[in-house]
Amino acid sequence: MGHSHHNEKTNRWLPEASEHPAAGQPAAGLWKSHGMKIIIGLVLSLVFLGLALYKINLAKVVQTFRQVHFGWLLASAGSILVAYYFRSLLWRILLMGHKPINLGNAFRIITIGYFANNVLPLKLGELVRAWLLSKREGLTISLSLAVVVLERGVDLLCMMFYFILMMFIVPFENWLKVSGLLLAIFGGGFFLALILNYRFGGHLLEYIEKPLARLPGNIGRWLHRQMDAFLEGLKLIKNPGQFMAGVGVTLLSWLAWIMVTYLCFWAAGLQLPFFAAVFLIVVLNMGLMIPSSPGGLGVFEFMVILALAKYGVAKETALGFAVVFHMIQAILVIVLGWIFTVQMNVSMWKLSQESMRSGQDQATPPN
Repeated sequence: MGHSHHNEKTNRWLPEASEHPAAGQPAAGLWKSHGMKIIIGLVLSLVFLGLALYKINLAKVVQTFRQVHFGWLLASAGSILVAYYFRSLLWRILLMGHKPINLGNAFRIITIGYFANNVLPLKLGELVRAWLLSKREGLTISLSLAVVVLERGVDLLCMMFYFILMMFIVPFENWLKVSGLLLAIFGGGFFLALILNYRFGGHLLEYIEKPLARLPGNIGRWLHRQMDAFLEGLKLIKNPGQFMAGVGVTLLSWLAWIMVTYLCFWAAGLQLPFFAAVFLIVVLNMGLMIPSSPGGLGVFEFMVILALAKYGVAKETALGFAVVFHMIQAILVIVLGWIFTVQMNVSMWKLSQESMRSGQDQATPPN
C-alpha cells in the first residue's frame, strides 16, 4: 500500500475544521452533537440508582462500611495498578511492528483515559487515550485510534473466555444468556474479521466498499469510517504469535481485575468463593456497556447487587460492598489521573477538546 494512500487514510480520521465546535466552545459543541446521548445516559443512571436504592435499609449498608478492612483495600488498589501495567504491556505488543513505546508513558496515558471516563460523558476517555498516545509517542492519530479499537476487540475475546468459563460453574439467567449470545456474535465477528484481513493481506475494506456505497444517506459513509478504523486496528497484528501474546496479557489484565474484586470481598468481610469475583467482573463489564453517566454511577451499583444476589448476599450488604468497590477504583484513578495530567502539562478541559476534535468524525453516527 502506497504512502499517499496512508496519508489519505490518516486525513479521514481528522474531520474538516467546519465539523468541529468553535475552539472556545467544546462543551457547547459536545452538547449540540451528543446532547440526547448524554441525557439518555443520565436518565439510565438515575433509573439504575433508583433500583439499587429501592427498599434499602441504610443502617445495614452503613454497617458494611464499618466492617471494612483497610489493609485488604490497599491490596485491592495495588491490583488495579497491576491491571493497568498489563494494559500498558498490551499497547507495546500491539505496536511492536511499528515502534517500541515507552511503558511509563503508556501507563500514564491509560490511567488518564480511565480518569476521563470518570469525569467526562460518553466514555470520552477512549478518545483522550488515543489523542495522548498520538502526541506523546509521535504516532498518527489514525494509528493511535487503531490501537484503542484493537484493544477493545481483544478485550471482547477475553470477556468471552471468562463468560464461557462461568457458564460451566454458575447457572445463567435468560438475560445473561441473551447478553452472552450478543457477545458471541460480536466476538466471533471480530475473530472472523481478523482471519479474513490476514487472508486478504489487509485489503478487506476494498472488497466491501461497493456494498457500503449503496447504502442511503450518510450511513454508508459512516459505516465505511467505522470499518476503516476497525480494519486499521487489525493491520497492527502482523503474525499469530503477536496476537496470542496480546490475548495473553489481556487475560492477565482481567485476572488482575478479578483479584481487585476478590481482595475487596475480603476488605468488606464477604466470605465468597474466588469464582464469585470472576462472575461479578463478567456481569459488571456486560452491564457497563449500557449508556450511563460518567463513571457508570447507578449501573455499577445495580450490577454488583444483581451479581452478588446469585451468591445469596443481602441487597444492603451488596450495596455497601458496591459503594466501597466503586470508590476505591474512582479515588485511585482520579488522584493518579490528575497527577499524571499535571506531569504531562495538560488539563482535562484541553484533553476533552482536542480528543473530540481528532475523533469526532468516528464517534458520531449519521443523522
